[in-house]
Amino acid sequence: MGGWAGLGWNLAFSAATLLVALNYRDAAWRIHGCMANGPGSNRLLTPAMIRFTCGVLATVSTVSLAVGIWL
Repeated sequence: MGGWAGLGWNLAFSAATLLVALNYRDAAWRIHGCMANGPGSNRLLTPAMIRFTCGVLATVSTVSLAVGIWL
């Protein structure tokens, strides 16, 4: 994606992952509930791990957005 579409995607993605990381409306618990009983899930799939992963993704996406706007 180039130009404004890429910046818009980064903005939407960072906002969504930030909401999960901050546990808005128990989003991490809902994701955990959907994924926990599926095949291939293990003990590392916890709501805390989901919040941590989304926090890292939100940080990376926000930094990428800031660099994209700056350059």
